[in-house]
Amino acid sequence: MAQARHGGVTVSYQDRGPRDAQPLVLIMGLGGSGASWYRMVPHLEGDYRLLILDNRGTGGTSDPPLHRPLQLADMVRDVVAVLDDAGVDAAHVHGISMGGMISQQLALRHPERVRSLALGCTTAGHRLGREQPPWRLLAGGVLGPVDPRRSWRIVEPALYARRTIEERRDRIREDLRVRAGERLGIRTVPAQLMAAAGHRAHDRLQRLADTPVTVIHGDEDRLIPPGVGRDLAARIPGAQFVELDQCGHVMSTDAEQRYAEVLRAHLARAERG
Repeated sequence: MAQARHGGVTVSYQDRGPRDAQPLVLIMGLGGSGASWYRMVPHLEGDYRLLILDNRGTGGTSDPPLHRPLQLADMVRDVVAVLDDAGVDAAHVHGISMGGMISQQLALRHPERVRSLALGCTTAGHRLGREQPPWRLLAGGVLGPVDPRRSWRIVEPALYARRTIEERRDRIREDLRVRAGERLGIRTVPAQLMAAAGHRAHDRLQRLADTPVTVIHGDEDRLIPPGVGRDLAARIPGAQFVELDQCGHVMSTDAEQRYAEVLRAHLARAERG
């Protein structure tokens, strides 16, 4: 693991794939470290230089600040620090859920550092889905450092498609094994939820008109419904919207192959200009 430092903060990240390949930054969602990208890495690392962050309070990255609330701007600075440490001027950026919010803020604050954006199961600032209120994520996240298995049972209905829950529980167990092995600070999920709650980008997204953008969403996402993804794409001039069938919030588990194909197609389109 590499480490980038800025303002007393240490950001842990993986630097994988050919050094002379196009760089791709991967930013995970709520409570997840870079290890949670384990399904997507094999689809990408042969052709791209992957910079995979541990978000604040996960993996080897510093915990959220004690003296003030965590903000998405803090996590944007974390991404910039990783780019600087890796010697990368600009990269393709893919973020999911909260990571998609960070990606939007990065592109709006530092457009010169972003070659393209792939935004997965995320929002311009809408509320969470009514079917799966924030208490479920908060309860699961607070319990996560103490009892990962019980935590995962709490959040499972918000994350996966029905087919996965009913027929493919082995994939859910694999996700749990990975998450159980990650460091998750006791304050991490509440702090990240508060940071994500402050995300508002609706009226600024037209600034991304010159950035290739693809918005990817699962048709069974009960945490951030697909209509929210469609709205996000509609606010970005030229953005493409792709909906994955039989797919919930954890796209890499519910629709791994199709998700990888869509992401690679986005990157190829962005490279063609």
